[in-house]
Amino acid sequence: MSKLVADLAGGCLLLPLLVLVVAVVTGQDGHAIDLDAVLNGISGAHLLGTDALGRDVLARLSEGLQLSLLVGLTVVLFGSMVGISIGMLAGWTGGWVDALLMRVADIVLSFPGILLAIALAAMLGPGIDNLVMALVAVGWVGFARLSRSQVLSFKSVPFVEAAIANGSGVPYIAVRHLLPNIAAPLLVEASFGLAAVIIGEAGLSFLGVGVQSPEASLGTMIREGTSLMLVSPSLVVWPGLVLFSLVMAVNLLGDALRDKLDVRMDCK
Repeated sequence: MSKLVADLAGGCLLLPLLVLVVAVVTGQDGHAIDLDAVLNGISGAHLLGTDALGRDVLARLSEGLQLSLLVGLTVVLFGSMVGISIGMLAGWTGGWVDALLMRVADIVLSFPGILLAIALAAMLGPGIDNLVMALVAVGWVGFARLSRSQVLSFKSVPFVEAAIANGSGVPYIAVRHLLPNIAAPLLVEASFGLAAVIIGEAGLSFLGVGVQSPEASLGTMIREGTSLMLVSPSLVVWPGLVLFSLVMAVNLLGDALRDKLDVRMDCK
C-alpha cells in the first residue's frame, strides 16, 4: 500500500517539478511587465501565456511555487522547534508547568486555525516575515501535543531511568535518548504540517494579508486571476492546479511516511 501511495505522490509532484524545470530553461522574468503582451495566450515566448500586466505566467508560477515551499519549510522548522521544546518541557516536568502550557495550547486550538492566522497576519501587517510569524504562532500546537504525549510514554522506560540514575542532565537525556525515539511521529507530523502551511500561505495571500504583489504567490495569482475568469481562465486554473498537485503530493508523502515508520502498521 505504501508503494502505491509513494507512486501517487511522485505523479502529483510531476507538475510542480515540470514548472520549475521549464521555467529555468525558458529563463523568463516573472516581474518583467510588457504592456504590449497583455493576456496573450500560449506562444513560443510565453509557454503558459501572460497575465494582465504582460508578465510571464510560467515564470510567476515557478516563483510562487518556490515561495510556497520556502514559507512552508520555514514555518515547519520554527514551529516544530517551538512546539517540540514546549511539549517536551511539559511532558518531562509535569505538574503546574504541564497544565499551564497545555492550557495555552488548548486556547490556540479553540480558534479555527485559518481564522487565527488571518487575525494575526492582519495585526502584524502584510509581508512574508509577518506571514511566517502568524503561521508559526498557529502551527506549533500539533508538535507540542504530540511531543508531550511521546515524552510521557518514554519517561518511565528503562533506558531513560538508567540515564537519570547515572546522573545525566535533562538536556542530555532529551537530545540523546528522547528525541531519537520520538523523531518518527514528529517527522510524519511535519509532513502533514507542511501541506497545511502551504494551503494557509495561499489562503492568506489570496485574502490580501499575506504575500503582496509584485511578489509572486500561488494565492495572489489566483486572487488576481479571479477578476479575469471569463477572459482568461488559465490565470486561475494553472496556479490552482499547481497548488493542488503540491499539497496532494506532500499529503501522500506523509501517508507513505506514516505507513513506513509506524510499527503498529507492520504488525497488522
